[in-house]
Amino acid sequence: MHTIKLHRMNQEEFDFYIRNKVPRYAESIAQNIKLDEQKALENASQKLQRLLSEGNNTPGHLLFNVIQDDKLIGYVWIKINYETHESFLYEIYIKEQFRGKGKGTRVMQLIEKLLIEQEIESFNLHVFGHNAGAFKLYERIGFDVIGINMQKKISPKS
Repeated sequence: MHTIKLHRMNQEEFDFYIRNKVPRYAESIAQNIKLDEQKALENASQKLQRLLSEGNNTPGHLLFNVIQDDKLIGYVWIKINYETHESFLYEIYIKEQFRGKGKGTRVMQLIEKLLIEQEIESFNLHVFGHNAGAFKLYERIGFDVIGINMQKKISPKS
């Protein structure tokens, strides 16, 4: 049995993560919000800078490498609000070659265990509309839909 662990990122690992996160996030933005590639990259970069204003040291934000047998197989980014006892999953990313083998489920269990140890009472997340696999995972492990974001692109009249 392969052991999966979460390891807090150091600064070098965080820098690598962000360099790769921007285009990944931009792709989701472009696909779901229907922005062109350049605007999606700018949007992703600005949002990530705003959310992680102090980088790897941004208060409340925890960034982890997902490690299996000394190999990096993915990433986790969560925010914990200790005052309200709530958390938000910004990202769980498992590399393509490791998907579909229960690793995402195991990582979510590890996150939940960490949150329980921190006395967090609410675990929240957002799923992009195109990500049916993630939606199924979250439903299967007990997440409830509490709202749905919808969008219609419109053009102002000339």
